[in-house]
Amino acid sequence: MSLRTGVSAAKNEVEQSPQDLTAQEGEFITINCSYSIAINALHWLQQHPGRGIVSLFMLSSEKKKNGRLIATINIQERHSSLHITASQPRDSAIYICAVRHSALQAPGART
Repeated sequence: MSLRTGVSAAKNEVEQSPQDLTAQEGEFITINCSYSIAINALHWLQQHPGRGIVSLFMLSSEKKKNGRLIATINIQERHSSLHITASQPRDSAIYICAVRHSALQAPGART
């Protein structure tokens, strides 16, 4: 099975590793995301070939689990990880780490 990763943020603000990963069925997989900006939330997204993007997790300060997927975040270290336990062929997808920054906004401004 093949996994690809991507990021959603301005250049050099978010780094995801590894960029490409090939895993055997049943393996434990970790995808890391580091960011250099203050954030309100971090999203882990998944896209299967030819399909739309699906939200897996939205994290702000806690660990979350959904079946074989576990997402963690460390705000102080500006780092998040997505763990896939007992990987399956259906896990072959692009995984995206996206951040929502906490920049100040002018009154009435929207994101």
